Amino acid sequence: MKKTSTKIRQNKDGLQRIKRGIFLDTKSGNYLYRFEHYGRDYEKVVGPLRQAAEIALAEAKQEVRIKKFGGQGWEGLEKLRRGKKPKLFSEAAKDYLDERANYKESTLSSYKSILNSHVLPEFGNRLLRDITDSEIKKFQVRLSKHLSASRTNGIMQLLRSILGQEFRAGGLKSDPSLAVRRLQEQRVEIDPLSEGELGLALSNIDVHYQPLFTVLAFTGARPNELTALRWNDIDWHNEIISITKGRVRGYEGLPKTKSGQRKMPMIPRVVKTLKALKQNSLKSLDGYVFTTPAGKPINKHLDRIWAKALKKAGLRHRPSYQLRHTFATQCIINGFPLPYIAKVLGHSTIDTLVRHYAGWIDEATKEQDARLKEMFKPVQSQKKAGSFSGSLK
Repeated sequence: MKKTSTKIRQNKDGLQRIKRGIFLDTKSGNYLYRFEHYGRDYEKVVGPLRQAAEIALAEAKQEVRIKKFGGQGWEGLEKLRRGKKPKLFSEAAKDYLDERANYKESTLSSYKSILNSHVLPEFGNRLLRDITDSEIKKFQVRLSKHLSASRTNGIMQLLRSILGQEFRAGGLKSDPSLAVRRLQEQRVEIDPLSEGELGLALSNIDVHYQPLFTVLAFTGARPNELTALRWNDIDWHNEIISITKGRVRGYEGLPKTKSGQRKMPMIPRVVKTLKALKQNSLKSLDGYVFTTPAGKPINKHLDRIWAKALKKAGLRHRPSYQLRHTFATQCIINGFPLPYIAKVLGHSTIDTLVRHYAGWIDEATKEQDARLKEMFKPVQSQKKAGSFSGSLK
């Protein structure tokens, strides 16, 4: 009589079918069983022993039959359903990105960069259920040794978001990232340039990029807003620049907040700078106002150009973003209303303005405080009091 051998089939998910209902996970070396109940497939990982998997499957089926005959439900079904197809972190990360396919390209590019550079090398091949809060804390410590608190928090936030999504979907019994606190970040340093420093710095900028830095300094615009600016965004008649988008890592998209889309007034120096630039023979095929020397869009940060200019001018180094802070502090010093300044800068409320520039606001309001005290100063004579009350009649 001819013997027949069990045919082993390799599934797409890396499982080998040993016999009906019993599978071997070739990645982990564990056996698991699957069975169908009321049109649903259920699965449970048992361990490295095939015999144990066979016994566990037989017991589960027997328990289901007993409960079914007794007219009762089986509480074990929900438990098995949650444990079905143990998920790797890399699979959870892919699901997270797939569900956000409508996000801005720059945001998705940033997420992918964080995952590929930091998170996936650490957790990519780990089962979600095996990741512990201790491992996440140690990961945070390693990041903080060579990255800023702000950058570390950004990486950790993406990790938290992925694990949180899996927890809410029932893929995790608990979220281990909840036990890990954010690092304390330093407050934004406001270190504006004086009028003399600004003029000296701008005069030492590479000639090609002088217009860009000049407009940055006298509009308070964000760098990514100006690198996305096109000539048709400029209203020459009303002397207004329309900010409708931003450019980050070569991708363009809408500003993060609705208030980021705004109209900025142009002072005479900005008008003069832009008109001179428009007469330049270098043209961009896509109508960009500011380009590289080759006429292509600017996709990189310009801090190197700025740092070189400061060094040449003999000024201490400050990031080029201080040009925006310089504009904001000058507006405060000159007494512009805070809601107006916030609107020009693209803040949704004045809260951010007050938080960042509290010291400058306090200094600028001293004169207003003096005026307020003078306004309610006690009347010195009865005559003045009479004339004041008479004016109300």
